[in-house]
Amino acid sequence: MDTKNTLNALNRDALEKIENYMKEKGSKGLDHHEKIYNAKEEWQLAWNKLMETLLILEKMEI
Repeated sequence: MDTKNTLNALNRDALEKIENYMKEKGSKGLDHHEKIYNAKEEWQLAWNKLMETLLILEKMEI
């Protein structure tokens, strides 16, 4: 599925940018770092739900 590959590439890019941002900021403002980490975790949970939904739709051939 070409769309799935495109979405996976976008997800990898987003996570890479988040990681780079966190490394760039370092330990400056631990509260800020924690908020970004939590947002990243929420992003991953939402991403996993999206992939599960796409898999179900693919099986249903929608």
